[in-house]
Amino acid sequence: MKRIVFYLFVLTSVFLAISCNKSSKNVAEDGSIIIQVFTRYGSESPDEVYFRQKVEEFNNMSNGVKVVTDYVVQEANYLDKLRVSFANGDTPNIFLEYGGSRVKDYLEADALVNIQTYFDTDKAWYDSFYASLFSDLKYDDYDGIWGVPFKSYTILLYYNKDIFAKNGLTPPETYEQLLAVCEKLKQAGIKPFQAGEKDIWRLGHLHNNIVYKTLGVGAAKKLADRTLSYDSPEMISTYQKIYDMLGKGYLGTDILNTDYGTEVASFESEKSAMMWNGSWYVLETVGKDIYNKIGVVPFPYINPQYKTHAQGGASDMLYISKLNKSEEEIEASIKFLKYITSEEYFRGLNEVAAAIPPVKFTPSENAPENPVLDEVFKILNSYEALGSDVQNSDPASHMLDSVRNALQGLGMGNTPEECGKQIVERLNQ
Repeated sequence: MKRIVFYLFVLTSVFLAISCNKSSKNVAEDGSIIIQVFTRYGSESPDEVYFRQKVEEFNNMSNGVKVVTDYVVQEANYLDKLRVSFANGDTPNIFLEYGGSRVKDYLEADALVNIQTYFDTDKAWYDSFYASLFSDLKYDDYDGIWGVPFKSYTILLYYNKDIFAKNGLTPPETYEQLLAVCEKLKQAGIKPFQAGEKDIWRLGHLHNNIVYKTLGVGAAKKLADRTLSYDSPEMISTYQKIYDMLGKGYLGTDILNTDYGTEVASFESEKSAMMWNGSWYVLETVGKDIYNKIGVVPFPYINPQYKTHAQGGASDMLYISKLNKSEEEIEASIKFLKYITSEEYFRGLNEVAAAIPPVKFTPSENAPENPVLDEVFKILNSYEALGSDVQNSDPASHMLDSVRNALQGLGMGNTPEECGKQIVERLNQ
């Protein structure tokens, strides 16, 4: 019912767009086409500062396009505002999303531009991207590529090299080795991890990697088409691993009242020895004292068959809305996307931020040395399969939050069986 109401909102907005000419309000005094770009890039992180600088540079080029930006940094608030914009028919021209069922809602309502059309006429633009990053921009039953990857990532295991050396520990390669390391650290009075589960994506990311290292990235599709159930023995075994780590104290103390920022602070102040986190964390550590103490390895594997599977891929993806948009606005949006996904853009970004780009480029001589990021690239090159959040491909758009909430219940004392039951009951509602 929720999807039907959403589609009615969108279709009504499309009808209104056809009935009245809206293009005049999107033209500046100098005749430039105005496009609105909505992202979360409003922080002081070097890559986001760089993005805002490049927007200003683009606006000073006198190329017939003017970009107006809107930033909402907090994820939940950002997604809520984006949903409202689609419901009332006043969407940004370009917006940030993460793929999955939310975007499929917009696609099914015929509100998105098919970027495949533009890739077909500019093959060099298409070939500049790493092809593997387009997987989350494609949908069954819908031919085409529905956005462009703008950032990429993988989830890794970071560890403190000094703590490991002092305690005679070797970075774990397997999950059993990880548990042995956790026990030795605990016996030495050191927290193995300090999870910040007040932000519910923390156990969500841990679970993603346990699933992929146990069942492979193909498990996400099986869960989405219901050939694998969330209360199956295979899935209960994945909750059990988190449950056991919680019970043994390996994930830290008071995790439900600890947020991500406090988790990071615990790791950087050497109160905890390890942290699973995204490749974006390298950017956050450059220039800090902790940088030279950081080691990084792949998340430990459980089933040898899936050693080279991991969570990762395109993290931030940019889409163009065609809802109430003129052809001139769409063409202007394409022009801006090409500008911020160019080799020149990412070559400049590489000079100021430790990021994993979605396009192939040759670094400039001004790019600083970054041995931790070099290790991340080596790990990425060793992977054979990457998958985003397990629930991203689920047809039920609530599943990402529903599973994360159920996983949080493990921290409240729920059993693995109760966790699986809660997910299935929510799915059946």
